[in-house]
Amino acid sequence: MNKTFRHISSAVLGIVVFLFWWLFYPYALSFQEQNQLFLFTWDYFSERISLSGGLADYIAEFITQFSYIPYLGEALLAVVFVIFQKAIALSIDRDEWYVLSFVAPVMMLVYMSDIYVMLSYLVALIAAVLLCALYRRHPGIIWAGIATVLGYWLIGPAIFVFTLFAVIRERNSKSLILIALSVIVVVASRLTYLQQYPWKTVIFGINYYRLPITVPAMQLIIAGVTALIPAFSDLLPKPRRILDISLGLLILAGGTVGCWMNYEKDVVELIAYDQMVRNEDWDGILERAEKYQPDSELGSVSVNLALFMSGRGNELPKFKQFGTRGLILPNIRDFISNASSTEVFWRLGMINESLRYAFDTQESLINNRKSGRWMSRMAECQILNGRYDVAEKYLDILSHSLFYRKWAENERQYLRNDAAIVSNPIYAYLRSVRYQSDFLYYYPEMDKMLAILYHQNRNNVMAAWYYQAWTALKKNENHDNQTYTGNAHGN
Repeated sequence: MNKTFRHISSAVLGIVVFLFWWLFYPYALSFQEQNQLFLFTWDYFSERISLSGGLADYIAEFITQFSYIPYLGEALLAVVFVIFQKAIALSIDRDEWYVLSFVAPVMMLVYMSDIYVMLSYLVALIAAVLLCALYRRHPGIIWAGIATVLGYWLIGPAIFVFTLFAVIRERNSKSLILIALSVIVVVASRLTYLQQYPWKTVIFGINYYRLPITVPAMQLIIAGVTALIPAFSDLLPKPRRILDISLGLLILAGGTVGCWMNYEKDVVELIAYDQMVRNEDWDGILERAEKYQPDSELGSVSVNLALFMSGRGNELPKFKQFGTRGLILPNIRDFISNASSTEVFWRLGMINESLRYAFDTQESLINNRKSGRWMSRMAECQILNGRYDVAEKYLDILSHSLFYRKWAENERQYLRNDAAIVSNPIYAYLRSVRYQSDFLYYYPEMDKMLAILYHQNRNNVMAAWYYQAWTALKKNENHDNQTYTGNAHGN
């Protein structure tokens, strides 16, 4: 395969990856961005590097932060995939088998359609494969052993892709040294610095997958393919042209089928609704809902919020409803369920509940990660509540980020400055409609709480609409997934 064709095929991979995230999984990368907060501080770096795989995690989070800007995250991830493919190609002995360098990247693309897969896994694999390429040109047991020990701490168990490659390439008794070192480094880490983690996590990776103690089979298969194809490439015969082309088509077809089979429509819809709420794309939400009726309570919360915000509240009967839980969900402590309800509370003037939901969502993120989106909301809530010291703490943290820094610095003008708050139309309105007296929050009595909001300030038409909708939908709650046919009118 000539160089020109190799470059073109790699470029096509990059384009496919970009289009995959842009067209097939829109909003997925921005969703990943909101579930982390990369900070340019030494404390943040030292916290990451203190765990096995910390350097890979740090680099991955650095890249992920750019998904804050539309299309930039997709473009950077496309580049990362091309680097992965090129690194594998450098590890393969025969240029004629260049097509095999696309197998693992295509599998990885399919795997990453699972929103729980962390970019740190791909970054770690790239580092391991680059070591494979180096070993191919400069073999040596001593430096391979050192790389295995250091690599386990820097990029995690993905280093064993390199170790397996080196063991196979050696094919002698010396390779036993690498196997022994791999076992020793895992056991020693578990018995010392990683005592709080279960053996399964220590062996297969701490931050490769978002759900704790879960190791998808696909993760292990990709690691095996990434190591074995380059390791045995020196034994492969020179392929015929027709075989080369056939393999390329097979890889493409396999990737397409894999993406289709791994496509989770419900998850895609939830992420899309959540991110459109974040962007206040109310018309976009309703256009999507008219095409794909919401299939979950979370989706329904987003659609109903969009109905009110777009002034189309009288169209509530057009959309599938899930009772009162489709208006506001009870507090669910995970990193996605509370998202839209947090935004509803904020706009209603239920500031403390918006704060609580945002806080619980952030604290549900694994490994003590923070969220720029939810920390921003918590800062706003604390400003409205007059708890300026707490708000300032959040703003200080955000000021060390790349994309939230400007916003955080601007928000400082409202600290201990009631005149500035009054001059902000959103803050002034929310302070005027929020609760004026304390009471005990109780979700089953949401209708009463909404009524209080409206009666204390008749300008709060949102509270009136949600009260009417809540009352009407409550009548049908004995029927699952009941389509609402009542009378709730918009603003």
